Amino acid sequence: MKEIERVDFEIEEYDEHNPGPSSSRKKTVIPASKSGYLFKWQDRQIGWGGTKWDLRFVKLDKGRFGYFLNHDDTAPRYLLTLKNCAIRDDGSKPNKRFRCSKENGKEVKESTPGAFFHVFSLYQRPKGRTTLITAANLDEDDNIVPLLRFSTNSLAEKVQWMDLLIESCAYCDSDYFDQNEASSFVAHNGSLPTSTTHTKGTLSPLYFETPTVQIGRTPSHGHLLTKKPSHLKLNLNKDSAKSNSRKKNDYPPSKPMHRRAEGSYLSHDSPTPNYRGLLNLGVIILVISNFRILLGTMREYGFVLTHGYFSVPDEEYSFKWKDIVDVPFVFTMIMLNIFVIFAYLIELGISRRFLKEWLGISLHIINTNLSLLLPMVIVWKYINSPVNGAVLQMSSTVLWMKLISYAHANADYRHFPDRNVENIIQNTDEESISLNYPRNITVTNIYYFWFAPTLTYQMVFPRLVRRSKGQILNLVLRLFFCFVLLVFLVAQVFRPTLNNLMEELNELKGEDMHILSVHIFAEYILKLGIASSYIWLLVFYGFFHVLLNLLAQLLRFGDRVFYRDWWNSTNMSSYWRLWNLPVHYWLVRHLYFPCIRIGMSKSAAMFMVFFFSAVVHEMLISIPFHMIRFYSFFGMMGQIPLVAITKYFDKVRPGSSIGNFIFWLSFCFLGQPIAVMFYTIDYWKINSIPHNGTEECTTTDTCS
Repeated sequence: MKEIERVDFEIEEYDEHNPGPSSSRKKTVIPASKSGYLFKWQDRQIGWGGTKWDLRFVKLDKGRFGYFLNHDDTAPRYLLTLKNCAIRDDGSKPNKRFRCSKENGKEVKESTPGAFFHVFSLYQRPKGRTTLITAANLDEDDNIVPLLRFSTNSLAEKVQWMDLLIESCAYCDSDYFDQNEASSFVAHNGSLPTSTTHTKGTLSPLYFETPTVQIGRTPSHGHLLTKKPSHLKLNLNKDSAKSNSRKKNDYPPSKPMHRRAEGSYLSHDSPTPNYRGLLNLGVIILVISNFRILLGTMREYGFVLTHGYFSVPDEEYSFKWKDIVDVPFVFTMIMLNIFVIFAYLIELGISRRFLKEWLGISLHIINTNLSLLLPMVIVWKYINSPVNGAVLQMSSTVLWMKLISYAHANADYRHFPDRNVENIIQNTDEESISLNYPRNITVTNIYYFWFAPTLTYQMVFPRLVRRSKGQILNLVLRLFFCFVLLVFLVAQVFRPTLNNLMEELNELKGEDMHILSVHIFAEYILKLGIASSYIWLLVFYGFFHVLLNLLAQLLRFGDRVFYRDWWNSTNMSSYWRLWNLPVHYWLVRHLYFPCIRIGMSKSAAMFMVFFFSAVVHEMLISIPFHMIRFYSFFGMMGQIPLVAITKYFDKVRPGSSIGNFIFWLSFCFLGQPIAVMFYTIDYWKINSIPHNGTEECTTTDTCS
């Protein structure tokens, strides 16, 4: 072997000094392939009190790099061709859980296995960079786009991965790769059956038959080419290995959140979903329904322990909904277009230098906040219908968040034009390939973003090849069915239950009009718990799956992952991270990381996210109902200790259903029913609505 290596080395030296047809012998060697597990940094998630690093199965093959959820995942979650890419060495950080063994003694070196996490990242090089000539160390930090970030607790493993990735980057930038680009990426184990996988913080898949799965690894092989220093960059920042960097270029506001066309979890073209959390919900509903029957018999035939009280008003109340479309509602919905046009004109003026930067930003702030505050005032003063007020308040809040993202992302495009962010996005239109700032500042672009099912702006979105008329018709019918069923449940179940509650509260006037018996309170929590769970699940399905997928089909919006399997959540942090991805992406990009960049700690940034979410939730409920009660606000802030509690159980008993049961009980059968009862009682009290839907009788003759 040594003699062969010596001959190869002499041939390589000869080729360097005497270039000719035979000199391509070494240059056309396909780079080595490798697969294994690495810790991947989750760039589109907030840690919520836990780590942002998750173990992923990664594979490098013929200049293409992909990662899988685990070794039995048959399709890559993300696939990247390493053309115009480079590797950055982000150093290492100590492993706080490492304990010195007797073999290591007190001498802990950087090469000590498990003592450090060694971090490296893969990034997109700036536009117009000739990668085979210009060294990656000359790439400016502000103009690079971080793509993937990995870590391992073995220095040797990091060095090997970096060597292979550097070699692959150089290979992808060569002419030989362009001529053989048709070679496809080979799945790491094509013989494995398709199976359901789970993400961290969710339940493991529920199998009716245990599948036989063996871990498949592809060892490193092939002749390693000489290192290409032009594809290696050293990160000189001392905090480069930290999870949340405060440098803006490590997580720019324009970083795309939608990267490929992908189906929703409940769609036919999605990966096999995991319904174990919904099975737990079915068990809870079954148990509570039977317990409610038992409680009803106790109340009908009497039960001794029924003491305990709560305040009750003096009058009689009932619902009196006025869901009519009035002039202020229609006028304000049309008026929202004005804020969209102003945002376009302001950004157009900044891009063409008609407006100075500080003036344009100031106008953006004024226009964006007016889009929220003005409709809020109109709802509070002129719209009496809670339904119309809620629709208008929701629409203005969504527009407010979209305009913030529009201004924030375009400012980043404007200040760093060399960032090659759009190359990350897959499944784009041909006309979108060469789109850059300020060519994206058009009326069509901003209106597409306004109606698109996303809150985070980017110049280019993944697009569907064509609209499916059959799918559109199917979604329209499903949306109509959801609306009819929702109205039926509210009218047939929810409203009578609340009317009965008020009747029983009024019957207590003779005993004590300021107390509420515990058995009434408990019974209606159970009644409303089941009813509100049905309605909440129906609203989730109708909005997040049906309506957003309908908008995606109409606009050919490719990334249709609006939620993930939140029903399998084993802790509250996983639920908030998975159930509403458009809002979560907005919070990650425009609130969490801006807080990190101004110097806030991770805990403080997470608190700001919860505080912001609590304020918005309270605003969406209190303004349409014309009352400020802070029930929703304190309910959201109460999620912080619940996150800690469920994470503790998830850590002590990983994979168990304890956290999932706590999630369903606290959210559907305690939190929502109590909030509905409190808001209903206060709403009736403010509006003085009789409980039977008619005016209160003043005389016996009139009532008869």
